[in-house]
Amino acid sequence: TSDSRSASDAIANFPINLEAGKTYVVVASGIVGGSPGFNLEITDMGAETADSPDNVGILFYHGSPDAPTVDIVTGGNVLIDDASYGDFAGYLNVPAASYDLDVTPGNDNSTIVAGYTADLSFWGGRTAVIFASGFLSGDDSAFEPWVALSTGGTFPLRARTVTPPPPAPMARVQVIHNSPSPTVDVYANTDLLLNDFEFRTATPFIDVPAGVEINLGVATSDSQSSMDAIANFPVTLEDGKTYVVVASGIVGGMPAFNLEIFDMGAETSNSPDNVGILFYHGSPDAPTVDIVTGGNVLIDDASYGDFAGYLNIPAASYELSVTPGNDNSTIVATYAADVSGLGGGAGVIFASGFLSGNMPAFEPWVALADGTTFALPVVQRLNGNVGTRTNTTTNFENITIMPNPTSDELTIRTTLKTDAPVLVEMYSMMGQLVKRKDFGSQTAGYFEDNFEFNAANGSYILRIINGDESTTKTIQVIK
Repeated sequence: TSDSRSASDAIANFPINLEAGKTYVVVASGIVGGSPGFNLEITDMGAETADSPDNVGILFYHGSPDAPTVDIVTGGNVLIDDASYGDFAGYLNVPAASYDLDVTPGNDNSTIVAGYTADLSFWGGRTAVIFASGFLSGDDSAFEPWVALSTGGTFPLRARTVTPPPPAPMARVQVIHNSPSPTVDVYANTDLLLNDFEFRTATPFIDVPAGVEINLGVATSDSQSSMDAIANFPVTLEDGKTYVVVASGIVGGMPAFNLEIFDMGAETSNSPDNVGILFYHGSPDAPTVDIVTGGNVLIDDASYGDFAGYLNIPAASYELSVTPGNDNSTIVATYAADVSGLGGGAGVIFASGFLSGNMPAFEPWVALADGTTFALPVVQRLNGNVGTRTNTTTNFENITIMPNPTSDELTIRTTLKTDAPVLVEMYSMMGQLVKRKDFGSQTAGYFEDNFEFNAANGSYILRIINGDESTTKTIQVIK
């Protein structure tokens, strides 16, 4: 310590052997009695003069005990790369001038931690050590970079206000794998973006660079690099846009494998009470279809490769019927879509697999914005395969619904030609299921029963199902 009387008062001893003719820089570093411990850091590559009278030689020493690995950047160029505590870096011989130096994390030159001005224009032909000093945490003494001139003079670098660079252009992208085979790897240029990406899985929405061309390469799951890609798709995304990308088609078959891109994606709905739904027709052998709920057409004339939506609908439970695009009376299959817990969110319903019965079989799937995927459960698919439920009234005679308008109760009267179960469903005009009542198995003949409900004023669809047949009626609720 500074009040010592002799060498016997030393608090630390460092035996060293110096080589004749060499030039050393020795930095006392660390914390006396603390961690990291006090030490003498030595470099034997010291210099007192630069390589030219017009240059200044700079050695950097990272001496801030709690500072992470850093880079020193000027004018967008990295001067010092990945310097950690205790490291010497340099010498750099640069023109004797004034420099704006930015300190960044070692792995992220876009994030400027602090900026300083180093005016070394007066020091041509000579050398200096810039040393990081103090504590980044704010402990005493506070972090500062200092300069030690080859003549022994020291001074701190002048701090300057740093204006962060504008954010890099980015787009948001979700990728859905809807090509029946195989499991793939996806590369963005030479970087592996998705490893072992399986059929009917999806990524969450992720940030992807925009404004520059990116080659999306698709390779089999045993790929070693982007050079193994079996298909390449150069794309340029727009800054601020949200994309849904679906891998579709058949690798080596027809229709050919492709990446279908929708540039009006969404991660949230237009209201916390709604859910945003995008539909993608991705079944290679399925015809043009409509999606119907409660007698209303939600998706009209969707053909293979088409996106349709977004629809913002109340977060509720729905029955979605698939019909031919030109015949809403023929229901190919009906599926349950319970999105009651997804208020404020969004998802993609994608038709997947083969309608012909080839494997994998036809199924509608859902991909949520967080990457979760699941199949919609079947409500009706006749004969173990795709069947039909016709919207005819061959088993109903003289259906009467009364009163209409009503407030909270209806009386349903009809005559049944054959024995069959009777089910009545009430839907809002947006397709939301309001009430379902199962009247059980009924014998042929006259049928009359009450249907009670609780609904707001407006128009509704009443669907009366008798076995494999159904009919719909429009009713008005006035309270």
